[in-house]
Amino acid sequence: MDRRAGDPRTALGAGHSAWLSWIFSGGLREFYEGMRWDGWRSEVSVLDGRQGLSFFPPLWSAEARRDLSATSRRAVPMAELLGLGRDSCLQFDGTDPGFLGVV
Repeated sequence: MDRRAGDPRTALGAGHSAWLSWIFSGGLREFYEGMRWDGWRSEVSVLDGRQGLSFFPPLWSAEARRDLSATSRRAVPMAELLGLGRDSCLQFDGTDPGFLGVV
């Protein structure tokens, strides 16, 4: 297994099959447990692969953590979300997130 800097397996400390096993055994549900609100399934079920949810205040903010269900949410193009994420990375620490920041 390649352990060079930038290899995604380095950050996880596991390979692809271990990651899939973690997902299928409920790890993803546990990871996102505090970031779901009542009715989230119906809100996300209408999104297509080119859309995502934009939140205000942002999910990482203290306000959103206090009351996630009170956040404003709307469907936006994924290109907009990826662009916002890329711009935030560049603004906060000067790091370009790479191809996921560009559609």
